[in-house]
Amino acid sequence: MIASMKLRPRIALVSCVVALFSVAVTGALLIRQSRAYSAEQLSQRQVLLVQNRAFALGDSVQLATRELVRLSQMAEVDLTDNDLRPEATLLAHAHRNSTLFNIGLQILDAGGRCLWSEPASAECAGRNYGGEPWLIAGRRATEPVVMGERPDRGTLVNLVVPIGGRRGAADGVLRGIIDLRTDKIISPAITEGLPAGTERALVTEDGSIVFPAHFVRTDGWQRAIAAAAAKSAGAFIAREQDEDWLYAYAPVSHAPWGLAFRWRYSSLDRSLEQQLRLLLEILAAGGALAVLLGFVSSRFLTRPLESLVRAVRELSASRARGEAMPAHAGEVAQRSDELGELAHAFDELRGKLAEGDALHHKDVEAIRDLASSLEERVRARTAELEAAQRSLLAQERLAAMGQAAAVISHELKNSLGALGMGVDLISSQAAASGLQRAHAQVRAEIARLRTMTDELLVFARSPRLDAQPVDVQQTVRRAISLCSEQAAGAQVALTLDLADGGTSLVVPCDEARIQSVLVNLVQNAIEAITWSAEARPRREVRIGTARDNGAVAIRVEDSGPGLNDEARAHLFEPFFTTKRNGTGLGLATAQRFVAAHGGRISFQRSELGGARFVIELPLREKRSVGAA
Repeated sequence: MIASMKLRPRIALVSCVVALFSVAVTGALLIRQSRAYSAEQLSQRQVLLVQNRAFALGDSVQLATRELVRLSQMAEVDLTDNDLRPEATLLAHAHRNSTLFNIGLQILDAGGRCLWSEPASAECAGRNYGGEPWLIAGRRATEPVVMGERPDRGTLVNLVVPIGGRRGAADGVLRGIIDLRTDKIISPAITEGLPAGTERALVTEDGSIVFPAHFVRTDGWQRAIAAAAAKSAGAFIAREQDEDWLYAYAPVSHAPWGLAFRWRYSSLDRSLEQQLRLLLEILAAGGALAVLLGFVSSRFLTRPLESLVRAVRELSASRARGEAMPAHAGEVAQRSDELGELAHAFDELRGKLAEGDALHHKDVEAIRDLASSLEERVRARTAELEAAQRSLLAQERLAAMGQAAAVISHELKNSLGALGMGVDLISSQAAASGLQRAHAQVRAEIARLRTMTDELLVFARSPRLDAQPVDVQQTVRRAISLCSEQAAGAQVALTLDLADGGTSLVVPCDEARIQSVLVNLVQNAIEAITWSAEARPRREVRIGTARDNGAVAIRVEDSGPGLNDEARAHLFEPFFTTKRNGTGLGLATAQRFVAAHGGRISFQRSELGGARFVIELPLREKRSVGAA
């Protein structure tokens, strides 16, 4: 049937079929891609929501544990004095002024006997919790323990901190109790501000449900709970109850929990159906437009051929009859000539292409020449930039040395003036007392000049490290020993708070550099307490160590007046000092030494009332010591 059709209908039919097929395939691909993209974006969005809520929940738990640790470290909490009145007063004040523990606070001894409860509870008096898992874990722990209650008590959460005793065997525990059903600090992260219809579950590492109290497990929930308990984050879609459900889960930081949510998929993206309907309407309009364009294009393509056929038939008929060419035969010939001129146009095109090829080859040669010269220019420019960089570094170093030299020159002038006065005094006075005073003045100024010159030279040089495995605990003890005489003269107590009971803590570092940094910080702390204008009932400098996320932290803190805002803003800048005779290079040099080890030094407010400087040195394997 198609073979008997003329060209125009055939072209129109083929064009319509091809256009409709293309539109149909494109529509199907777009619908499929739209569904997949929508599901992917929706899953990512809900995973982000769960992660944000899990992060907020973890922050709230961390806040509560910090408060509990703070209470356990108060001086009033002492189970060895057989006097519960200080503890009772402390717990009453803490519960009255805090909303963290909505059920209450309890103090229990090592055997699990409840010693005190705030608020007072008949359940506490005489009760023994010796068999409770949270009590056993709390006595053995060195960090706060976060643990849910037994399944029969559902939504209760225990925060337990060891009290007294030795590490891993406490004299007792401080217990904070939170009910997630009425809590206003932790539970809002999993109960408030969520999309309508959100179902949630807070689970432990063993898959137990912490919240809500009544929960129906489905296959999808089982999968989500297992993934959340395994401390992973993600999302999936499950078919349940004849509809699709989107599950999302994420781990909770600072607690052995996982958080899982689920929603009806249709309720999350109500615009998807509208998008699909709009897409189908667009595809239908596109199909109709394709059919119309098929007929139009067939007419456009066949018109020149029809004109040529008519011209050929008229010419053939006129020649068959021996008649002259019709008057309009010239127009028909012109049209045929236009088609025939395609060969001439091709020849012209071929000539132009040949010219273009020749020009192309010429351009290729020119590009090659430019490329070779460009490489030379790039190398030359690179050499210029490297030279400029070296020059800039040299200029910066010279500028720093010049600034140091200016300070040395200024101080030398002042000190030489004082030396001159001392010499004049020696020359003009013969009395023994005058000679002794001048001699002491000269020696003091010379010592100050030597100290300042040494500090300037150390700062001006680039630090070179001889890193070896070093026990930082011993390094801290040696630094304390070097400063003990100065501390005794200033009536300042030096106390140690070493990690792991002072056992060996090996770090690859340059011991001499780190010791000089510690001595500088301890001396600064002693001087801050000594020079304070206010009377200090507590004159103490505390040095401690701790492990912290793959690094060793060394703390130096004092009970002095601390630092004002201006001093903190310029703390590590060279030549900035708050001392009467300081050079301002001690902290700047200390920062360079610590940075050369790959660590950092920071300032904080101390619990003693003054300043706290924290040095963090990375822990590395022994094979990386040489590279340090």
